[in-house]
Amino acid sequence: MPPLRFCDVSMSAPDTPPATTELVVAAPVALHARGATAVQHGGFSPLAQGDALSGLTLAVAGVGPAGGETLPKAVWPAAVGDSDAWAVAVDAESGWYVLLSQDCDIVSDAADEPTVAIAPLVLVSDDEWADLHHNGYSARKAPYPSDGFDLPEGLKLAIDLAWTTSVLKGSIHTPAVQAARPLTGPQQRELGEWLAARTGRVPFPDDVVRLVLDPCYDVRKRLLASAIKAEHAGATAKLEARAVLAATRWYAHLDGRLVTVLGALTSTGLHRAGFVRADGSIDADNLAAGVEKVQAEVIKRMNKADAHSGFQIKIVLIDLARMSAAEFIRFALLLR
Repeated sequence: MPPLRFCDVSMSAPDTPPATTELVVAAPVALHARGATAVQHGGFSPLAQGDALSGLTLAVAGVGPAGGETLPKAVWPAAVGDSDAWAVAVDAESGWYVLLSQDCDIVSDAADEPTVAIAPLVLVSDDEWADLHHNGYSARKAPYPSDGFDLPEGLKLAIDLAWTTSVLKGSIHTPAVQAARPLTGPQQRELGEWLAARTGRVPFPDDVVRLVLDPCYDVRKRLLASAIKAEHAGATAKLEARAVLAATRWYAHLDGRLVTVLGALTSTGLHRAGFVRADGSIDADNLAAGVEKVQAEVIKRMNKADAHSGFQIKIVLIDLARMSAAEFIRFALLLR
């Protein structure tokens, strides 16, 4: 086997022709983040998991010519042989990246933890962002608070773990790197939970996914779109659509042929969905009626997939603070 040849090609390399025109893209969108400050000046001390950083880059590596069509926003190395090792620099379309490393690893001495992990912030449609935010059903992408960024109309930001990169810690303290911290404490905890679930999630059997969880997701996605459409029109959505709108994260537990799907309620979600009365009390009756309707819609969708599967589903919406740890630990965050 011949020795490996390292091909160093960046997105901006002027003398490297692309293999296909599909890999040539416009320059990344430069997004302004209000309140961003230079890391070197100590604006965020210390940096934390979930912080957004600009002025960095990603690296994608491989061996041989296969797979070039999957490279995002990068120029494919020219004349790559079957045994050639290569690497390209890839710029996030937004120009921003999210710190994935845990807080203790970020602040550890570089001799012990020489790198930090980052992933790009990508632009997604409002509809996809809302689906990620309310259904929590992606192991690859997560919604990122976008209000602090000057974004094109109809677009929001999401973390994309498909292109995770480790960068040397010294990189984040260069003059060009700026940081923004749009995550609240609860949002940072949710991000940590999602990152842990990326590789530690419970693998549900294929039949459960196909015959229960997928139909449940399809119904939730449709009802969520209906609720948001009504919200934008200043109208009141149906109870079942409002029930889905009220939940922000979804979990599941399998017990034999019974799948319990748990939707996490928050005060913000309940207010937005119209389940909080003027005196501050919860409209529990309408909320329960909405959940029943959601469950009925899911059962119809399950029967359409296979009316004789033998699976049952129970949907529960609850404030997680009201659940014991022993009860909640049985549930797995829904990702796919």
